Parts: sequence; C-alpha cells; structure tokens
Amino acid sequence: MIQQNDFIHWFEKEVKTRWARHHFDWLEIGDWHWRLREGFDLETLTEAVRKHKACDDWRVPSLKKVYDYARAIQSDKSPKRHRREDAGTGVPEAHTYIMCIDKSDNGRGPVGTFVPILIWPFHKSYTAETYRRIAEEQCVMHSRNGRNGVWEAFYNTTHLEMMQCAATLRGTQPLNLPAKPRL
Repeated sequence: MIQQNDFIHWFEKEVKTRWARHHFDWLEIGDWHWRLREGFDLETLTEAVRKHKACDDWRVPSLKKVYDYARAIQSDKSPKRHRREDAGTGVPEAHTYIMCIDKSDNGRGPVGTFVPILIWPFHKSYTAETYRRIAEEQCVMHSRNGRNGVWEAFYNTTHLEMMQCAATLRGTQPLNLPAKPRL
C-alpha cells in the first residue's frame, strides 16, 4: 500500500509535470490515491502514466486509463501460469501414457490404443516416481495375462507424439517411438 506522502510526492513529479496545464484540486488527487494506492508500486504507476501520456496524449489525464495500464503492466510482471489456452476444464496436460504396443499371444489386443495417466486431485504436485508406479500398475491391469494385448508405459512425452506412435503401430507411418525414461 502506497502511503499518502509518498503518493503525493510521486503525483507531483510524474503526473503534474506531464499535464502541467491541468489544475488538479485536492479532491481529484485524493481520488487518484484512493484508486491506485493498493495493488501497485510506484514504478508500475510511473510506467502506466508514461504509457498513458505517450499512447493516448490526452489534455486531461484519465485515472481509468492509468489504472488499466497499471493492471496490464502488473499482469505482465506476474509469473505466468502454464495452461493451454483451450484447457478451460482445469485438467492438466498428461506427460505419462500407457499404450498397447502389440497383440497378445492369442492375437487379441487394441494395438495403438493409448491412455493418459492423470492423478486426481489435479491441483496437487506428484513426483515422477508416483507417475511411473501408477503407469506400471495400469500396464499390468490392462494386460491381464495377455488377453488384452501387451501394454507399455511412456514417460515425458506429449499427446501428439503418442498419436504419431499409435499411427506407426497401426502401420500408417514409419516407427518413431518416444524415448524411454532414463532411471
């Protein structure tokens, strides 16, 4: 939170000098302080005022414009959350998969079928070892003594790589399996 004395000093230096022809009364300065005091530092506000003056070049400064610029600057400075744009569901992207890579001895099995390994709840972090353990358990469960094909786990891969691998196993493109993990 910006203290009133610091804000007034900043306001004199950064806002009043840029709009020297405009007369600011104490009520107007108070409104600026009330709106901008929380959530922003003076460096962000200075950059916002500069952008407002340079981009909009209004004769009278707009508190709303400065506030909008400050919010945009602050969001650019904050750490980004790595989410896919189309992932509105909150489901993370999988990096561990299991895939049926071969038919069983009796000639059965959905070769090229793959399943992502996702652990609930999604907001928690899990170790790579946890993903490996679950993937291996799922491979055993899907294989069920060879009746449903031979399943294998793939780590540190993407959905696209798995689709390419599935197409390869089905005979529609050359074999290019994702790399196995180095333990």
